[in-house]
Amino acid sequence: MVNRIFLLSILTLLYISLFSQTTHNSDSIIEVKVIKDARIDDILSSYKKSFVMNGYRIQIYSDNKKQAARDEKAKFLSSFSGVKAHEIYQQPYFKIRVGDFKTKLEAYKFQREIYLQFPNSFIVKDEIDINELIND
Repeated sequence: MVNRIFLLSILTLLYISLFSQTTHNSDSIIEVKVIKDARIDDILSSYKKSFVMNGYRIQIYSDNKKQAARDEKAKFLSSFSGVKAHEIYQQPYFKIRVGDFKTKLEAYKFQREIYLQFPNSFIVKDEIDINELIND
């Protein structure tokens, strides 16, 4: 986990430094053309896809009926299209968990928003997608 964070930090600093190489002088502008290997972007994007961390989600459904779970997921997405919904199968249950929250307080605030439509929802600890947090 620490190695992943360290690698992500190094790659991010390298990426930023490669694009901040233009210097402005009072008399002239010096432009630096940076040529980088496209594999750096590929490594960074694949690394971000695999990076998860501990956080919280809100479980809105759990039962042994797959189609009912998908219907509940569709119902949620029709009302809250900007929030990611995750379909999880833990034998014999199909579960629908929504959101990616770093803190329990963030999850609680969102649970209050959806409470009228999903009164049986509750907060659970889960591994959350780091990409969702980066895009915020």
